[in-house]
Amino acid sequence: MKTLKNTFTLVIALLALVVLSSFLFYAWRILAAVVSGAKTLEPTVYVPLTVTLFTASLGLAATLIAQSKNRKREIEAALRERKIAIYLDFLETIEKLILASKPELKTASFDDSEMVIKLVKVRTKAVLWGSPGVLKALNKFSKLGQAQPIATLRAVEDIQREMRKDLGLSNFGLETDFFSKLILSDVSEFDKLTSG
Repeated sequence: MKTLKNTFTLVIALLALVVLSSFLFYAWRILAAVVSGAKTLEPTVYVPLTVTLFTASLGLAATLIAQSKNRKREIEAALRERKIAIYLDFLETIEKLILASKPELKTASFDDSEMVIKLVKVRTKAVLWGSPGVLKALNKFSKLGQAQPIATLRAVEDIQREMRKDLGLSNFGLETDFFSKLILSDVSEFDKLTSG
């Protein structure tokens, strides 16, 4: 079986070499014919011809580049919409968790199994649409288990920063632990968590 595979690979390589050699041979002959033909032309013919060919080549290249950029932009816009939906699911899950932890708000309790299911769904969708940074942050978060609250807050912080970065938003100007402090009603609670 291995011999057959090696033979097949050798035959394909030889065919590719023959095709490439033929292409180069005929390209060289065409180029030589164009050069010899150009030598017989008057300057009043070959100068405008050269300018026309050069302009047409530049126009074609510019058009192809513009189309490629537009296509890339369209794909990124479609991906961005999917990412926004996934990231919003994550943030809404965290929001429900925070609201459920505040007894003074008298919101419905948030079942741990429900939270785990929602977070697993977010991670599953992120595997297809999220950036490597988001996936790494989600992986780190999922391995925390019953970690200290500060570790959980910082893991959620990392996820939010990576999500913003993936959506093309800047985190510039947001100090360290900005998102961790943002979800707390009293910033001094965060300081107590980090010192304790």
